[in-house]
Amino acid sequence: MRRAPVLHAFVLLGTTCQLTTGPRLTMPVSGGMPGGPVSTVIIQDFSFSPATVSVQVGSTVEWTNKGPSPHTARSDIGIWDSGTLGAPTGGGAYGGGSAGGSYQLRLNTPGTFHYHCSIHPPSRFPNFRGTITVTQ
Repeated sequence: MRRAPVLHAFVLLGTTCQLTTGPRLTMPVSGGMPGGPVSTVIIQDFSFSPATVSVQVGSTVEWTNKGPSPHTARSDIGIWDSGTLGAPTGGGAYGGGSAGGSYQLRLNTPGTFHYHCSIHPPSRFPNFRGTITVTQ
């Protein structure tokens, strides 16, 4: 009984997600090697900075949580989800703490993709949103 979900997840990671109203977006394995240039989005104070990113096909976007609470970067239509990105911990003036969580997504298809933090949804935090535009 446990084999079916594991096999199903494996099959999904190797396929291309199809949007019903737009272009296809190839999903990477989370934590995989990025390809092409990397654009960084910082998550802090219930905002994505920059909130709008423009990249070329084959580029990678990396979200890093530098705020005091956990966050996510989730596609509005559910085609990707970073999972919970933990906040940085400890260290104080002497260092030694851990960095906040990060997530990388390689974008292989042109289009405009909107996202939000699923822990702090747009209904409660209307400005906690982001957009990625992917061009040829």
